[in-house]
Amino acid sequence: MTMSSNQVHGYAMAPARDAGVDIRQMLSPHFRLSEFTRSRTAKTYQLYNVPREEAEVANLRALAANVLEPVRALFGSFVIITSGFRCPTVNRLVGGSANSQHMLGEAADVIVRGVPCFDAATTIAASDIPFDQLIYEARLRDGDITEWLHISHRRLGGNRRQTLTIIKSEGERTVQTGIHPLLETAGPESNPDVA
Repeated sequence: MTMSSNQVHGYAMAPARDAGVDIRQMLSPHFRLSEFTRSRTAKTYQLYNVPREEAEVANLRALAANVLEPVRALFGSFVIITSGFRCPTVNRLVGGSANSQHMLGEAADVIVRGVPCFDAATTIAASDIPFDQLIYEARLRDGDITEWLHISHRRLGGNRRQTLTIIKSEGERTVQTGIHPLLETAGPESNPDVA
């Protein structure tokens, strides 16, 4: 049985119209707003996953210019955004934190083309890039490992340069302070302050 979008979140997406936000706009020399709003979940449930507030677009612009552009330059490679801005419904459907920085336009999940995620995480952590959180994340499922980096930036306020490792496996979630290889991660969740 297939659920309609109304059954999932109580409303359907309005017909396509000009909402005043051009998702084709460049936020920095190499990143468009559309890269941050693309979402398979939003498409599946016909959700409008585009920032509605000027502050959200400004936050994404700051993230692109201050963090993602320097990451791209650091590696000399493309930075691929796998999850960027999330409206609250998309964030809930993907299992995001209730206070996720994705909903504010302050965070993106990324991979650096041609660079193992662990190596990218340790290199970024050692750089002077002004991130708020850098999280090396991995999901282990049916013998497969999916890895990515969550990286955030606060346009207003201080950036903590907090580094974490989060491993999700068979319904369990392990959180460690710092960037650690998969073999070193063990133990119970220890830090609920993850956005």
